[in-house]
Amino acid sequence: MPEIRIDQSKFKRFVRIFDRVSGTIEPSMRRVYFYTNLSTLMAYGTDGCLSVDLEIAPVEPFDGFYTVPLDDLKLLLREKSEEVRMNFGSNLQISSGTEIISILHPLVSNPRKSDHIETQDKIYTSQFKKVLDLGSIISREGQMIFIGTGFGKFLCASEDYGHTGIGFMEFKGDPFSAEIPYESVRHLVKTLDAIREDKIEIGYSSKIGIRFSDGIMSICSTPSDTGKINEFLNFDVSDFEVPVKALKEGSTLAARFQRRNGGRGYLELSDMIKFIVISAISAYEYNYPIEWGKTLKVAISPMKFQRFFSRLNEKYVNVGLNHEYLVFKGLQSLLIVKIEK
Repeated sequence: MPEIRIDQSKFKRFVRIFDRVSGTIEPSMRRVYFYTNLSTLMAYGTDGCLSVDLEIAPVEPFDGFYTVPLDDLKLLLREKSEEVRMNFGSNLQISSGTEIISILHPLVSNPRKSDHIETQDKIYTSQFKKVLDLGSIISREGQMIFIGTGFGKFLCASEDYGHTGIGFMEFKGDPFSAEIPYESVRHLVKTLDAIREDKIEIGYSSKIGIRFSDGIMSICSTPSDTGKINEFLNFDVSDFEVPVKALKEGSTLAARFQRRNGGRGYLELSDMIKFIVISAISAYEYNYPIEWGKTLKVAISPMKFQRFFSRLNEKYVNVGLNHEYLVFKGLQSLLIVKIEK
């Protein structure tokens, strides 16, 4: 019966990674699978699209796959012991301090899909995470997120109700464009925090591939229109600047009012930038002075503005019109709102 001993801190990191990969949407996905690759114990988990293979420790090789509910493993995080012990036999036994978890029927068929990935560029994890976080936050569950590379940029974009949020960064890899599920992008953002590494390698073949020191991640994708990258990056404006702090404050207060009172949200531009919410029985208005020789009123979602601008660390963004769109452009960000006619 192969047995391994894992340092408690390493065990906690491993559980946290899979907790973030699996998410909370589908309980059947909240499982961890163990297998061996030569003389290394590996763990595998997925949300149905995003998957991770993680190296755990050296071990005597065994056949097949063992599985355990992720939430059972989380119970062992309460223990203060220095190590966690795992025994693989006819059952799976995991113990830490005074606690023991036994899985009586742990053997399952191979749950993994192809683990072949290709990587093209090494990038800072924190920067990649920010681009994904910012570029996906406009959408919601059940929708698809656009990602792609071109013109030396990696770009992530989401759209909903006439709002488009975009984050981008420098990237040296080959061009590609694809769409991936919103839920898996949000799981990936949280997982990147949990792996705790300064740099990762990313690339694309038939899916997104990510390589880090002790594991790989892959994300299913659907090919998308490559023209979107050029379209998004060409939304250039420079009518006037506005502090991000004012956009954060105005959208946060307007969103708070809308959550309590309902109603519709608007953004009005003249000699003031105004966040407005009008409900059936009351109205809210936030004002910040600007210098602009035009007048515009556009329907917006204050909550989408709040989610987007709360993630920006820049001090100012440029604001202006680009055909039928109102555009907010930062150094590595874009928020685009379609103007209703």
